[in-house]
Amino acid sequence: MSNEKNELNGLREEINNLKSQLNSINEDKEEWFKKKEELKKEIHELIDKVKKAKKESDVSSSEVEKLKKERDSYNAQVKELITKIRVLNDEKNKLLKKYNLKEDPSKIKENIDKLNERIETEALSFDKEKKLMEQIKRLKKVYEQVGSVKEVSDKIDSISKEIENAKKKANEAHNKLKKVMKEHKSWFSEFFSISKQINMIKKQQEWAFDMFISFKKKFVEISGQLKNKLIRAKEVSQKADGDKKIKRKFKEDEVKKKQEKILDEKIKKVEEKIKKGEKLTTEDLIAMQGKKEE
Repeated sequence: MSNEKNELNGLREEINNLKSQLNSINEDKEEWFKKKEELKKEIHELIDKVKKAKKESDVSSSEVEKLKKERDSYNAQVKELITKIRVLNDEKNKLLKKYNLKEDPSKIKENIDKLNERIETEALSFDKEKKLMEQIKRLKKVYEQVGSVKEVSDKIDSISKEIENAKKKANEAHNKLKKVMKEHKSWFSEFFSISKQINMIKKQQEWAFDMFISFKKKFVEISGQLKNKLIRAKEVSQKADGDKKIKRKFKEDEVKKKQEKILDEKIKKVEEKIKKGEKLTTEDLIAMQGKKEE
């Protein structure tokens, strides 16, 4: 009996210890699970940022290609116009040589305009004004004679304006391109930075998950040990209770035997009194009554 009591006390101590371990392990297990879920959420948020950065990067890439084509188109246009203007300049030089002109017809036109302006704005004498009029007349005649040169010069002027306009648009496209390229580079930098964060957090998440699994296994292992100890404690307790009942029954039987023995002795005495004709006492009568009830 003493052995069973000692074993039961030992089991109870082990059970309390296992329960304490189980609670501690469960807290650690849940903490690592919570950490894993938090990291999982953080990864999802970063993935959303990556998707957004990738989307904006794709838009930037499209804009870069568009601006490159636009800039290159204007630069090609400038090259083409420069080639044309060179051809026209050669043609113009040939015409100037043909008409033995020392200056561009456009200069003649400028001189005519200047002389007209002097006549209109200055207070000239009659002779002076007459001389200027004659000079204008001569210049106009020369200007009319070299109309082909003027036509070429006008074309050159027109193409020169086109070149300036194309250069301006090429520069505008190039400046926009530099700005977009800078933003594009920024998005790529952010993309790689976030990707690096995701990889780092994934490793942390894997570690948290491994720790969760480790504590889960320990939890299952300790739970099994606790279950076995509880079953054994129940068995020992039931056996101890059974032994107590047996002992109690044994004591009751011993008491009953003693009582029966005492009663038998009293009956014998009563029977002897009856044979002898002696007077029976109340106690003798009670003893006889007890025997009858049996």
